Amino acid sequence: MSGQPFPQQRPENLPRPRRRRVPHWVRIAVSIVIGVVLFLFGLFTSVMALTSNTWAFADGIISNTGMLAVLLLVPVWGTVFLRHKWPWVPFIAGALLTAGWGDALLLLIGLFHLVIRASKRQAFVASAVASALVIASTVRMCLSPVQLNPFAILFLPGPEQMTNLDAPAPPADALLAITLVTIAAAVIGLGISLGVGVLLRRTKRMRAVETIAARETQRSDSLSAELARQSERELLARELHDTLSHRLSVISLHSGALEVGGNDDPGIASTASALRQEAHASLEDLRHLVGGVREGTLANAGPQKEASTPPSLTSMRSIPQLVASVQATGTIIRPSIIIQDVESAPTVLDRAVYRIVQESLTNAMKHAPGAPVTLEVTVSADLGARAVIANPAEPSAQRFHPPRTTTEAGPGIPPYPTSAPRVGPANPGAQQSLPSTGAGAGLVGIRERVAMLGGEVFIGVRDGSFLVDVTLPPFERQG
Repeated sequence: MSGQPFPQQRPENLPRPRRRRVPHWVRIAVSIVIGVVLFLFGLFTSVMALTSNTWAFADGIISNTGMLAVLLLVPVWGTVFLRHKWPWVPFIAGALLTAGWGDALLLLIGLFHLVIRASKRQAFVASAVASALVIASTVRMCLSPVQLNPFAILFLPGPEQMTNLDAPAPPADALLAITLVTIAAAVIGLGISLGVGVLLRRTKRMRAVETIAARETQRSDSLSAELARQSERELLARELHDTLSHRLSVISLHSGALEVGGNDDPGIASTASALRQEAHASLEDLRHLVGGVREGTLANAGPQKEASTPPSLTSMRSIPQLVASVQATGTIIRPSIIIQDVESAPTVLDRAVYRIVQESLTNAMKHAPGAPVTLEVTVSADLGARAVIANPAEPSAQRFHPPRTTTEAGPGIPPYPTSAPRVGPANPGAQQSLPSTGAGAGLVGIRERVAMLGGEVFIGVRDGSFLVDVTLPPFERQG
């Protein structure tokens, strides 16, 4: 491994606290309240604008036609509630009011929401149409008799003078004030609708750009971190390959030579053959392990991420071969293996059962050499997986002849050998202890696998035996 640490992640890579968002129902309620205010205020202004029409009001009294116009203003101003989702509806209704008698408030509301939400082309078209209508309406009101200008009510001495064309003209300063107020109202209305609308549109666009930029920055940082991890995995894979493959190859070559040269002693030849097969299998495991380290697929449990390790090597199907290889060392194993629904078992569970049995047998050979090992493995979709591996807590030098065994297995499980091979009459390899160089990492690994799958595990001494008892949950049967 390289002594260089991984690059520190930037704060952007850390989970950002989510902004406290306003609840959806609160936003709806606020929108409705604003819509009601606009509806009432707009209806009032439209009715006031009707006073400049002689066909609606005469001598301050509303006519039947004016009453009908007031009733029609209610559904027309009801379109203000559609300003968010369909801004074209209030815009068109407001355009009709503006063209009819110069009431441009609803038109400006629709224009405001179109500038914010519509496409650039639609916003441009709406702005041009609204500006033309407002300017035309303003010019018409300025050129019409002052009694027909809705803003004249602010300067005339009495409301009865509205729509009364025979009434005397107001003073010149009043005429100038009415004209200036009319122009100012048009300029302010267009300025707010266009200016504020464009500002909010740009702000909305900038927020979207910032969101995309932040997402791309986070993606770039993630890719940089992934490249760093990939580099470390490549280095680790090279170290694993260079360090172990040579030693295992040498062991395999020497074992082959010992097997050929030990024809006179069947025990030595059998031991050398078993050693050579284990070295070859270790080389295969190392090759796939290095591939998994390089691809970063060892930590993933998905079915497509398990291709780095061949199922034939780490599967419940291989437990009989694993037991046979351990028995070839002279270790006495009393197995009981019942495996069903192996095709339906998840890949991660299939691998976990094999690794648990493998580590438990290795632990027994290292710390209790010469002692018999009892192995019970039961797997089914309905009951889950259960693996119990036990050996006497105190190593015993007494040797036992392995009993005849039978194995019930599901489809695809190779038949288990009915007796264990013997390695010489005295089994000298079984009497020697393996170097106790372990630090308990294997037992920790068993606990981690069981915890990942949501199972239960007991590891310890019980009734004079060192026991590894693992229970994994049921899984779904396919077919």
